[in-house]
Amino acid sequence: MSINRDMKEYTLQHNEPVRTPSGAEKASWVDKGTIRAAVYKKNDLKVSASEKYIESTHTGLTHHKDIDSDGYRLVRDKVIYEITDCNTEGRLTNLLLKVVR
Repeated sequence: MSINRDMKEYTLQHNEPVRTPSGAEKASWVDKGTIRAAVYKKNDLKVSASEKYIESTHTGLTHHKDIDSDGYRLVRDKVIYEITDCNTEGRLTNLLLKVVR
């Protein structure tokens, strides 16, 4: 199985909160461009003590290094993946993803 063959185009979005007239903050998702990523369903048999790993539903790999776990998400075909954790060390960036919608 080749990871490069599994990579597909995703829209990378960043949350830039906006103040409403009442003063509350509202999430405003801004497109930051497209990236190529390979997204896989998580193996539920793997035991991990990390709370972020337990909450995640998918894992992902990408060559993109300018991703942070706070306030980013991936969108493709009306499926939204919230990035709960990322590790940019190494050749590929490892992502922990949670399906929001």
